[in-house]
Amino acid sequence: MKTGIYGGSFNPVHNGHIHLAETAVKGFGLDRLFLLPSKISPHRSSAEYAPDEDRLEMLRLACEGNDHLFVSDYEIKSDRVSYTIYTVEHFRETYPDDELFLLVGSDMLMSFDTWFRYEDILSNVTLCVVSRENGDLPALKKKAEELGKFGRVLVSDAAPTVISSTEVRKKIAKNKDFTCYLDENVVQYIRLKGLYSVRGEGDLQYNPDDKKKYLKAHLSSKRYNHSLNVAAECRKLAEKYGEDPDKAYFAGLLHDICKELPDDEQKALVLESGYTVCREELDTRSLWHGIAGAYFVKKEFGVEDIDILNSIRFHTVGRAGMSRLEEIVYMGDLISAERDYKDVDKMRKLAYTDLNAAMREAFAFSMKSVIKKGGVIPICTAEGYNFYTRLSV
Repeated sequence: MKTGIYGGSFNPVHNGHIHLAETAVKGFGLDRLFLLPSKISPHRSSAEYAPDEDRLEMLRLACEGNDHLFVSDYEIKSDRVSYTIYTVEHFRETYPDDELFLLVGSDMLMSFDTWFRYEDILSNVTLCVVSRENGDLPALKKKAEELGKFGRVLVSDAAPTVISSTEVRKKIAKNKDFTCYLDENVVQYIRLKGLYSVRGEGDLQYNPDDKKKYLKAHLSSKRYNHSLNVAAECRKLAEKYGEDPDKAYFAGLLHDICKELPDDEQKALVLESGYTVCREELDTRSLWHGIAGAYFVKKEFGVEDIDILNSIRFHTVGRAGMSRLEEIVYMGDLISAERDYKDVDKMRKLAYTDLNAAMREAFAFSMKSVIKKGGVIPICTAEGYNFYTRLSV
């Protein structure tokens, strides 16, 4: 059997990693490929690593459904530095009859002859290389030829997917959109666990004063007071759950900014936004303002914080795997001071004692209201209900 080994920090695992793994399985004819997150890398500082178990879980989520990809915790559980020779020796002992293949990225190949006991590695495995940068194949093949005197080295001609974990972490820390780089289940996990977030560094200032002037001029008195109440509720929830209170207040304040725009203007913003919008949302006028509002504050106010934008965009419909700020705005809108529906006090109490359970109840409440009115349930709302129901089991 042909067994592959693919180690790395996977911090976090991204689509480039999975592309490289799937390319190797197909291109080198592997029967299975083990992906191993390193515990302590000799090449990198561990200061920015997500916890070991989180990196393992993200890998499992990214590999889910692929019959050839497996996740190993060997290096995570090792009590010594993750030098590759130790991993190779482990797999040689575990699978003595298998043909072993070691998968590395192009950047690793170029420095491979500096690795600890690299000659021993090459005597035990076939080294497999998949390009990670456009235009680097000639250099890779030259390096492979140099290393060929120590063992077998194969280079894939497949086109690379150029993604950097470092850049993904920077986007997350600065609240830029990072969802296109990762499996959607990994995105939800990062949001749920609050990984890679940077707080308190003042990257963005959330000054609500000028926004209040705009809202007062463009909203009815009733809607403006509701916005102030939601903002105040969001601040209290943020203080309860360890989020930035100023940021939560800012997002709550702006959540209904497009609520009273004429229908044609709201729909035009929705269509212009470029956001993914399901048919049920597009056909339901009362849902346009969240989508329109997120795009409006980005376009007109220059707000680029993806967490704030998503909090506005999903404050009515919700979705699976909402960030903590999204949850806060969603609940803040539902339990603000002027709300007086039946059982609102029960919902308020739950929001401050068990936010996951409150989200489940809020989704159920929302869907019941829509069904009672003969409306349709957006896909993201149904997915959100299922998500928080599973969390609460």
